[in-house]
Amino acid sequence: MQLSETIKLYLSKTEYQLVKDTMNTYIAAVNSIVSDAVSSGISISKLTTKDVNANLPSALKNQCIRDARSIVRKYNKAKRDAERKNAKLAKQGKDIKVIATLPVLKKPCCYINNQNFKINGTHIEFPVMVSGKSKRISIRTRMTDEQKSVLLSHKLGTMRIVTKNNSIVAQIVYEAEEPAVPEEGNVMGVDLGIKCPAVSKCSDGSVKFYGNGRKNKAMRRHFAAKRKALQKARHQDAVKHVNDKEQRIMKDIDHKLSHDIVAAAAAHNVKTIKLEQLQNIRSTTRTSRKNNHSLHNWSFYRLAKYIEYKAKRAGIEVLYVDPAFTSQTCPVCGEHQHASDRRYICKCGFQTHRDIVGAWNICNSTEYVGDSNIRHTA
Repeated sequence: MQLSETIKLYLSKTEYQLVKDTMNTYIAAVNSIVSDAVSSGISISKLTTKDVNANLPSALKNQCIRDARSIVRKYNKAKRDAERKNAKLAKQGKDIKVIATLPVLKKPCCYINNQNFKINGTHIEFPVMVSGKSKRISIRTRMTDEQKSVLLSHKLGTMRIVTKNNSIVAQIVYEAEEPAVPEEGNVMGVDLGIKCPAVSKCSDGSVKFYGNGRKNKAMRRHFAAKRKALQKARHQDAVKHVNDKEQRIMKDIDHKLSHDIVAAAAAHNVKTIKLEQLQNIRSTTRTSRKNNHSLHNWSFYRLAKYIEYKAKRAGIEVLYVDPAFTSQTCPVCGEHQHASDRRYICKCGFQTHRDIVGAWNICNSTEYVGDSNIRHTA
């Protein structure tokens, strides 16, 4: 299992300029390699550091080639997918064309593999270009004792230098042993939603609600109104600032929700967390002017991924189940019944909150959906 640690770099004015130049040159070099490879059709695997026209150390040129190869591979896959979709649309008589756009990296950063950086006490050493020559610089950091222990006791992967919240940080990947999933334990079903961000139902009978959907919607409305006013005044930089601020807040909320869900699972001796596979929810759900904006801003995928990786660290497996009728099926008699508002009332007499019904059915479900969307029954 790959995890990462983020470490703030404390740079002098000279070091700051060297690192910023390296990050900008790195991104420009990757974009140039990708553009040349796509336009000329030359295989990137044949490139060497001599072919990369950039003021970078050889180690970083090699990493540029690797990153460019990965981007071109993804672009070629997107092109093939677009061709298949266009052929399908043409058969249906639709005059619509899907176009695969070539990705262009914009955010300054650089990647350095584990052979070319070194952690030396409270400093990180890595190569940059100084007066046309490759030279290792030693940058001061402020690592916690836990970070030092983790990075010294694990196999390190790639280091990414990037700007975060107006500071330059190093994000270092390391290999951690994945805890073994226990053979016995409870099962938890988690129903993700908009009004109630998450509801869990455990096989031991415990139920818990997480987050505040009304507060989240009010926050999104607030930022949407600010964006609208700024767009009307043509303050594009301010619009981007508002967007970034909203995303930071919503990511923080999702991190806290996933932490609370996994903590509750650990407290109830849960071995498996079950989530709905909501991959195509936006295209299959009935929408209205009232809930359309909320549905398209719902970060269900991000929250699910946060739950997944936090659960792995806690030794809990995550499985995805078919979401069909989970909020309409009575967990007592099995009949389908539409809920009236947030209250679910079945003809058999059973009644409870609609999201509890969803979490209950997810917990009991054995119809799993894998990454390939192929259903199989346990």
